[in-house]
Amino acid sequence: MKKVLVAVSGGVDSIVLLDRLVKQGWNVAVAHVHHGLREASDEEYTFVANIAASYQIPFHGKRLDFQKGKSQERYREARYQFFEDVMSEYGYDTLATAHHADDELETVLIQLHRNVIEVKGIPDIRKFGNGRLIRPLLYESKAQLIEYARQNELEWREDATNQERTYLRNLIRHEIVPKLKQTWPSVVKEVSEAAKVARADWDRRYQSCERWVEAYVELEMKAFHVKLDHVERLSSLERYTVGRLLSARYEVNVTEAIEKLVMSQKDTGIYHLQGEWFMTKRNRVLNLVQRLNIYPLHPIQVETLPTVVQFGERTISLSIEEGGEGIPLHEITYPLTIRTIKPGDRMRLTVGTKKVARILIDEKIERSIRPMLPLLEDASGRILAIIGVRVSDFLDKSDANCLRLMVK
Repeated sequence: MKKVLVAVSGGVDSIVLLDRLVKQGWNVAVAHVHHGLREASDEEYTFVANIAASYQIPFHGKRLDFQKGKSQERYREARYQFFEDVMSEYGYDTLATAHHADDELETVLIQLHRNVIEVKGIPDIRKFGNGRLIRPLLYESKAQLIEYARQNELEWREDATNQERTYLRNLIRHEIVPKLKQTWPSVVKEVSEAAKVARADWDRRYQSCERWVEAYVELEMKAFHVKLDHVERLSSLERYTVGRLLSARYEVNVTEAIEKLVMSQKDTGIYHLQGEWFMTKRNRVLNLVQRLNIYPLHPIQVETLPTVVQFGERTISLSIEEGGEGIPLHEITYPLTIRTIKPGDRMRLTVGTKKVARILIDEKIERSIRPMLPLLEDASGRILAIIGVRVSDFLDKSDANCLRLMVK
């Protein structure tokens, strides 16, 4: 028989869950987290410990010791980390939580409010740690659980913070849901059923996209490659799902990058993800790469002006304009070269010169994108500009015609 750890807060939902599992003969234990936020938490901790003792089952408790001001999410992360640690140490393969249909209605409303793509409520079962997390009460309403508790003369505790309107969920619970129930009495049941259907649809989509990834994506340890032709045949939801699967595999979010590069009209592109991770588009192939593996940007020579050149993902325009703004033409020796930064590059300033690397630091240019920044160099080897960042200083701007740079 599976060993089940039951998360028990002391509220009616978790007390009902525990009572049912015990009476159904499950091999269960209790886990309770004292958040250290309320005076009543001490009594609740003792109450839950005594409940476990009354059922003659193991009790695992922990008090969190955070400084004030931590977010609800931080407490949730700590709570579930404790559950996972207990499961690992004591050999429980399942965590059971008391989420119910009213919780799911609130979650769907939050998902709609946040405009998420996957509006599918709460999964009734999912992977957790080295085992799984189950929600046996998910298809029952809060009213049904309270009725069960009363019929079975169960005792529970009410958390006063559940009445506060500070958090979005509590605001929805106390301000929006009661009004919905007044005009739509079956809202809890119908939203629960709709969410179940949506989860099944998403499960099928993920399974289909997993097969697509295996068939069309060249998966490496720290990179992947996929032909753009294959990706373009996917719907937007399928591209999103593939992105989610690949993001989970490589632990870096590639979903938005895939969509941006697919929709871009440019033949090449680079999308910075985080740290040294990049998505690139080249030769009709999308690639996840790290900085050291990014394809080289070859120097481009410019013989005449005006001109427009493509340098990686950047479109660089070089034009001639009248006036004293820009690079004086009489200071320039042709041909010009657009290239990436080399070690030791220096730019002339009003007084002396300065390392390009130092300029980029002073300008707070992110380290990960510095290797792809374009420089403009003339035939004498002088760096005229770090394109899009800074232009070299010129003392004599008497020439009425100047070179102007634009980059997109």
